[in-house]
Amino acid sequence: MKIRMSGTLAELRAARALLGETFDVREASEPYPNRGDSQLYRLYLDAEIRTEARSGDEQ
Repeated sequence: MKIRMSGTLAELRAARALLGETFDVREASEPYPNRGDSQLYRLYLDAEIRTEARSGDEQ
């Protein structure tokens, strides 16, 4: 699963930690500054849902 997040550096750190509780994160990029005068950054993750977090019905 590919995930793109956008937010402040603090938001990205917090979201990355929370996602790590549900997903096995295989790769995570460094934060990239958004274009222009934005104060936000982008972060890209490659992850899969942890086996124990799955509900049993895989779709």
